Amino acid sequence: MNPLKLEVFDTSGYAPFHEVRDEEHRDALAADMRARGWQGPPLVVLPDWRLSLTGVHRRAAAELAELEEVPGACLESLFEACGLDMWGLVNSCEEYTMTVAYFDFSRLINDRIPEDIIETYGLDMH
Repeated sequence: MNPLKLEVFDTSGYAPFHEVRDEEHRDALAADMRARGWQGPPLVVLPDWRLSLTGVHRRAAAELAELEEVPGACLESLFEACGLDMWGLVNSCEEYTMTVAYFDFSRLINDRIPEDIIETYGLDMH
């Protein structure tokens, strides 16, 4: 699932946005990954910081399942695929500039990215 046809690359070793909050969910995903491999959209990441914004449980499950690669796509590329200049938007609004310092792109995403893309790529960050 990659309707925007984003470039996908290996994000093994990237840091998760937060800790695993549901170990049962992670374990179920890992069992499925052992049987079927990676399913679903790539993680959305910030490559310059080697940080995953989405897929905490999928990332942890991939590690448990000993997958060789964890597919990810760049957040900036996602914005570009939606016809938006992410850094232009960030730099044009003081509120966004202040949140970027904390890697919190949720407001920018919710304000600018179409709902179907948010849902598809798991960008309903909370």
